[in-house]
Amino acid sequence: MSNFRTRLPKWTVVPLGENNHDRRQGGGSKYSSIELLPLDSEFTREQRNSLSPLWKSVWYTGWHTGVLACATSVVVVLLINVSLTIYAATNPKYKMERGIGILYSGSCDTSRTIGLLLHLGINVLSTLLLSGSNYTQQCLAAPTRSEIDAAHARRRWMDIGVPSIRNLFRIKAERTFLWIAIGITSIPLHLLYNSAVYTSLSANEFVVTLVTNNHFEAGAYSNTTGMDDWLLGLSRNATTGKKYGDLGYETDSHDIQLFNSILEGNNASAASYQDWTPSQCADLYNRDFVSNRRNLFLITDHTPNTKYNNTLLDISWVTSKYIPPNRWMCFSSKCDPGAVVSDLANGRPWLVIIRTGEQVEITGCKSEITKEKCKVQFSLGIMIVVICCNLVKACSMVITVVRSREPTLVTLGDAVDSFLRIPDPTTMGICFADRQFIKKEWKHGRRTGPSQWKQRQVQRWWTSVSKTRWITCNFLFSITIIAVGVLLRLGIQNDRKVLSTSLKSMWTRGFGKVNNVSLLDVGFQNITQSILLANLPQTILSFLYLTYNSLFTCMLAGHEWSLFSHHHRTLRVTSPRPGQRSTYWLQMPYTYAIPLMILSGLLHWLASQSIFLARVLISDPFGREITRTISTLGYSCIAIISALTVGILALLSAAGMGYRPFATEITTVGSCSAAISAACHTWGVDMEGLVGRKVRWGDVGIAPDGEVRHLTFSSKEGVKKPVFGEVYSGVGREGGDH
Repeated sequence: MSNFRTRLPKWTVVPLGENNHDRRQGGGSKYSSIELLPLDSEFTREQRNSLSPLWKSVWYTGWHTGVLACATSVVVVLLINVSLTIYAATNPKYKMERGIGILYSGSCDTSRTIGLLLHLGINVLSTLLLSGSNYTQQCLAAPTRSEIDAAHARRRWMDIGVPSIRNLFRIKAERTFLWIAIGITSIPLHLLYNSAVYTSLSANEFVVTLVTNNHFEAGAYSNTTGMDDWLLGLSRNATTGKKYGDLGYETDSHDIQLFNSILEGNNASAASYQDWTPSQCADLYNRDFVSNRRNLFLITDHTPNTKYNNTLLDISWVTSKYIPPNRWMCFSSKCDPGAVVSDLANGRPWLVIIRTGEQVEITGCKSEITKEKCKVQFSLGIMIVVICCNLVKACSMVITVVRSREPTLVTLGDAVDSFLRIPDPTTMGICFADRQFIKKEWKHGRRTGPSQWKQRQVQRWWTSVSKTRWITCNFLFSITIIAVGVLLRLGIQNDRKVLSTSLKSMWTRGFGKVNNVSLLDVGFQNITQSILLANLPQTILSFLYLTYNSLFTCMLAGHEWSLFSHHHRTLRVTSPRPGQRSTYWLQMPYTYAIPLMILSGLLHWLASQSIFLARVLISDPFGREITRTISTLGYSCIAIISALTVGILALLSAAGMGYRPFATEITTVGSCSAAISAACHTWGVDMEGLVGRKVRWGDVGIAPDGEVRHLTFSSKEGVKKPVFGEVYSGVGREGGDH
């Protein structure tokens, strides 16, 4: 690719002969009059005559290598997704039923660990997909020189070096279609990929029985006939319909039989029950969902007057419907369970009032040990959607590598390189033009003469970003922050009805933890609806990140442009030649790209902890089949506060970066191709040699065919900064008369 003319498949620039030049201008630059000739270009002829295999042309530009790496990573992710999905769906031990499989069932700690590791892997794969998509989309939207020339001929300009939707209307339809295909498939990935695997908690409802201190002694009397009807119904035989106490009653559950035996004081040493101190009992059961414990006997210091008095003092069924579910610790309506636990930890007695009005102290307890039933589950339907999106991405990226053979101007350096080698006649004579001049004057075809340099001071970074981008980013951020603030207020108001809403209390409840209070009272028809709503913030954040990223990309492009007016620099291009530098990850330096990626990851994690899928499988006090399932959304106020704080800091950081001054005075071209082109008209030098050296933009003196000073790039040492009030103009006639 030593000959830059291969960059122009449709047009080339041909200087007119000397006679024509003399007639039209009267002497001066050889670029005074230039015509565009449609041609069977060198690029086309080389492709037709070349004996090289087709694939070799793909490697002509550096960004193809990056897209090829992205396509490879996406194909690898696709193979991983397909392989693991087929294995999980066809393996009988995962018990696939109605599209839901069980990867693990047992310990809740183990379930959380497995879920954490799986989600870590999913996020790694998701990052590969999304970063590859963004890279490829920016390369697809980058214009070719022929597309820029065609747009400039119609007095339209294109974006260079930044993510752009504007360019989609002016690039080839094939690249636009590929860009849309990659973009659309990102939406389901944001919504679904992280929810393909989810953890279901298990919880036990249990019976708390308050007994006298001699309940478990031989010969003690327990009158169970006075038990509440709900407990009798709870022990009903599922086959015969008979309940405890009925003639001929036989239990269909070993746990019911064991509980009844202990309730009557006939089996005090059951192996599944353990003795604990009051403080230990309170600590074990002071939680929203009890998964490894069940029925509880609280032993008091109360002694019956006679041996045959009833040893059962009180009994209650603790259900997950209680809010909070640990209020049973007080055996009264007004109580703070946390205070009970704190008092016991400090050695104070556990005092309760029984039905007779007497106050008794709890001196010990028997707690039933159970196996945990937490699950790690996966959705086959979600994985099929993810695989389909993955496949479309992979195909689109492979097509991009194979089909997009014409070099595109991806970075600012690519554009300068192109316009210096082959000047654009539509922007001659306006070397002073900035983005605003292009929009107001050049766009409407107005002919202008020399103009004074009006910048009194160095511009700031925010000037390199269009008003549309600033308004879009700030509006979306502001709306999101306001919406999150309103939701946070509603969440705090809901929690305040039952829980303390101090920062310390919210911090104690933690990030992303399911509790009985912080649940959305929304009726979902199925788990898919819960998943979609839980992941909606992820999609919103991804869109915000794209606008935020484009904001920084524009400012950094403006900063790089300003450095050309500060000192001599080599061009940074995607396919460097001798004397040129290679690109970063496209336009953005790693010192900014990496922190922005960390910021995005942090916000996505905080969002996942702020609102999340709350799925709890509830079992009855006797361990029978799951009687109820909670499948809704949970929220964490402290996580929402953290996400809100990070979002506000991100917005303020962008404003702070925008206030930074550029290195020196220079035209604010932003990403505008026409403004960049206008700054690249030079004369009397070897263009091939110029772009291979360090160059600087500024005042280079008076052009040979003019009477006013000129601004352009030069490798010479005599380049000066533009002078306020000085009149400048370009070379040639296109921009105006001189």
